[in-house]
Amino acid sequence: APAPETGPGAARPPEPSVLPFLVCPLSKRPLRYEAATQELVNEELGIAYPVVDGIPTMLPEAARKVPARPAEQH
Repeated sequence: APAPETGPGAARPPEPSVLPFLVCPLSKRPLRYEAATQELVNEELGIAYPVVDGIPTMLPEAARKVPARPAEQH
């Protein structure tokens, strides 16, 4: 039986094996996949790249601003 989430616009995460290799094109830092919003998040710069049909859109103009995570207090 096909998976329930198929077809255009289906929520599909990026291939897990490629996640460690995806870096922000602006900062060259690793990105975190956020399943709830289907985005790859760069907390340092406070931007998120959309993931559509399992394919990350790693273009600076496609990114949206998200609240930057404050630096950890010691």
